[in-house]
Amino acid sequence: MKLVSILVAAASVASTSAFMPATKAPQSTQLKIATKGLTGPVRKSIAGITKDNFSATLAEIEPFLTKEAGVTLYNKSLRRIATKAKDLGVEVPANYAKDAKCTEKRREKQNAYCVAKTEEAAAAAAEAAEEAAAATAAAAEEAAAAAAAPAEETPEEEAPAAE
Repeated sequence: MKLVSILVAAASVASTSAFMPATKAPQSTQLKIATKGLTGPVRKSIAGITKDNFSATLAEIEPFLTKEAGVTLYNKSLRRIATKAKDLGVEVPANYAKDAKCTEKRREKQNAYCVAKTEEAAAAAAEAAEEAAAATAAAAEEAAAAAAAPAEETPEEEAPAAE
């Protein structure tokens, strides 16, 4: 009898905990903690850009974009700013937020690639110039050899044989 009452009590406790709401995820995994809570104001300021406050807003959010924003937020923000600028009929400055911390590695990689390609092109041009110089020198040698060689005399015609 005691065993049955214990089982009933355990079953009722187990069934009531099954319908409890799930616990929330810890706050540290949310985006606002990772970006120090600044994404909301930045996105709101981009959404609220007008022709009157365009340059002031860009100046206000540029430090965030260059120092703290991740690649995804950076790209999305620049795309949103460009769209707003096009709608308002203004232009985004050419070098606006180009030295962002999040794109530094990509820029270094691209610069290294460009330097390597330039060096390859210079080496190929130098090699082509050497080949052209060698071909010119060979042609000059042949011309000099042909001019220095005495002109060969044409063989005298043989007299026809009498038959």
